[in-house]
Amino acid sequence: MKLRGQGKNAMALVALMAAGPALAHEAGDFIVRFGAIQVDPDVSSETFDSALPVVGGLGVDVDDDTQLGLTFAYMVTDAIGVELVGATPFTHDIILDTGGSGVVIGETSHLPPTLLAQYYAPSVGPVRAYLGAGINYTLFFDDSIDDAVVSPLLGGADADVKLSNSVGFAWEVGADVAINDNWLFNVSVWNIDIDTEARLYVNDARVDKIDVEIDPWVYMVGLGYRF
Repeated sequence: MKLRGQGKNAMALVALMAAGPALAHEAGDFIVRFGAIQVDPDVSSETFDSALPVVGGLGVDVDDDTQLGLTFAYMVTDAIGVELVGATPFTHDIILDTGGSGVVIGETSHLPPTLLAQYYAPSVGPVRAYLGAGINYTLFFDDSIDDAVVSPLLGGADADVKLSNSVGFAWEVGADVAINDNWLFNVSVWNIDIDTEARLYVNDARVDKIDVEIDPWVYMVGLGYRF
């Protein structure tokens, strides 16, 4: 009997998984994972007061950014872990949502430390998948407006946008693939609830504020070390 198409692919995958070293995280293990981590916002924004000049009736958006991600996990039992997710600071353009690609009016930076409880499924050969859920705290800082773009539109007035910090729910799905007894290849995906308040200031006086849901998907691909 001949195997075709998907059947051959499935058999090849099973053979590859069976050939690798078995992966068995155990209670007491520490796992450090590091790699490229991308924050890809899925933004929903209220709009500024329509009576305001330039920004009236418009919302805001932020673009994506990639940094170095670093996570620390501790195995409480053979199947339950606790993970802290960190990264070097992300910097995003603040975009006035005028339609199309919008207008970049400034930028903001943030740190998104996230603490999760994890469940690790039984390993399949060298592969061990896991799920996690927990809480995120996002700290925004270095918010700035490009005066060369915005000030002329406001008749020379000075404008600023400040983003409030956020606390929200986060969940993840990931998988480790054993390279040897200590080194791992890892892929991870998180979804994080980040709700912030964008406060608009003109000549240091707050003129409006809107709620902005950033709610990013976060992706990391990298290596891990178990000890």
